Formats: sequence, structure tokens, C-alpha cells
Amino acid sequence: MTSLYKLLAAVPACMALLAGMGSLGASEKPHAVIVVGTLHYSPELTMPALAKELDRLGFSTTIVMGAGDPEKKTKDVLPGIDILAKADVVIFFMRFLKLPDAEWQPIEDYLKSGKPVIGLRTANHSFKYAKDHPRFAWNDGFGRRALGTPYIVHQGGTTEIQAVPKYKAHPIMSNIMKTRWTSPGTLYLTRLEGGCLPLATGTGTGRSRLVERPFGTIQVNEHEADIVAWAWENEWGARVFGTTLGHPGDFAEEAFTRMLVNGICWAVDKPLPGAEEEIATWDIQRADKKKK
Repeated sequence: MTSLYKLLAAVPACMALLAGMGSLGASEKPHAVIVVGTLHYSPELTMPALAKELDRLGFSTTIVMGAGDPEKKTKDVLPGIDILAKADVVIFFMRFLKLPDAEWQPIEDYLKSGKPVIGLRTANHSFKYAKDHPRFAWNDGFGRRALGTPYIVHQGGTTEIQAVPKYKAHPIMSNIMKTRWTSPGTLYLTRLEGGCLPLATGTGTGRSRLVERPFGTIQVNEHEADIVAWAWENEWGARVFGTTLGHPGDFAEEAFTRMLVNGICWAVDKPLPGAEEEIATWDIQRADKKKK
């Protein structure tokens, strides 16, 4: 497991927002752009780690991430987002953003290009526009149309993960030796679109309650099971790997980091890492929540 202290020493290079990280020509490598649009679940720590690993595996990687808390900003939220025009795959880790027109447009243009989309944890609720805003429908629509599910609600405690036996042969699940593991994050409930292939499920506990959303009302039970990772093709023809995992503690589990790396490689038709190829894990503590 990579030490966080060693990892942080490499962060400045990762944070050169508009510079490729690879040592070879970027044109020879798939260009992965990671969009960090929240501090929730500390992606400002986990995404540079992922970028470094993708670089090692033959990608050219760019991180788009602004200063401060992006959820509290309405301008200069995602500086450099225009780089999406040069992306081969985009990895979204965002939450409750209110982007100005100039920062929204590159995202819409990218989605409509039909290029691959990866969504982590809170990405299915990336936007929080007011009801009278022209992009209000994207609050749920980004998750539903781009990634395969809107946000419903989440449970409490940890989540018990299990690979779905029927789809164990899917490329994204290649060389994942574990079929069960525990995520330190809460279970997020989904409402998957037709055609989504469930790759892993999770079980978790929480309060029994009625949840009302613009698209419907959901009865949430104390004990719930749901899909936590899936593959899909969205309405623009893009390959999608979506997962509601992404708690910092998930990055300490090789089954998760391999699944994520596989998903990104699968999305761009890049050969998957072999069984003999070790995939990095990291001991990263959540910075946005203080321990009680």
C-alpha cells in the first residue's frame, strides 16, 4: 500500500491542471481527464493518486480542480474545464455544483460527443441548480442520462460488497480475485436505467423513511441492498462505468482500485492490466469529516 506521505510529494505534478503527466507524447496515450468538483469524500486527495496510477499504466492524465470549496462557488468553479475537448475519457467526481454557462458548456459538449464517461460516488448528483434555472433538469438528468442513475439517498455505516456472479466475466471484473469485501462508505441507493449491467452489489442499514424526489417517491427500508457498480451505454452512445463507491477508504482495497482501473481501460478499449500487474492501493484518510 502506498504511503500517503509519499503520494502527497507527487501531488504538485498532478495538479498542473493543463499539463499531461506522461513522459511520452500525449498523442500516443489515451487522455484521461479527472474532474474534481467537490470536497465531499476528499477526492482532492484520492484523484491525484488515481491520476498517478493511470499515468503509470499508459494514460496521459489531466486533473481539473479549482481552489476552495466548489460547492460554494458560482464562478471559477472548474478552471480549465475546456480541456474536455481534448479528452478521450472523463472521470467525474462532483457534487451539487452551480456552474456558470462557460463552465457548463464543455461538459454538455463532451457528453454529446459520445465519448466515455466514468462516474464516482457523488457524480450522480453533480449539480444543484435552482428550480427556475434553465439547467434545473440536469440536477437529476446528469446522473440519469450520463451515468445511468439519479441520486436517491444513502444509508448509514459500512457497505458489504459482492461481485455479481452473472457478470463476473465482464472485462471490468477481470482479475478481481475477491468476490466479497467491505466498503467503509455508506450504501447509496440507485434507480438504474434500462440496459445497465450490474457488476457489484452492496448491502447496508439506515433509517426507514419516505424519500420524495422530482422523479418519484421512494420508501427506504432499514435494511437495503442495491447495485454499487455497473456498465452501460448512454443515450449518446458512450461507454459508461458508474459506481457509487469512492469513499477514501475504498482506495485501500485492491478489488475496488482494479475494478476502477479496468473500467477506465475498458471505456477506451485499452488492454486491461494482467493478473500479474499489481494495481496500487492507498491509505488515505477522509479530510472533510472529523473523527468523533
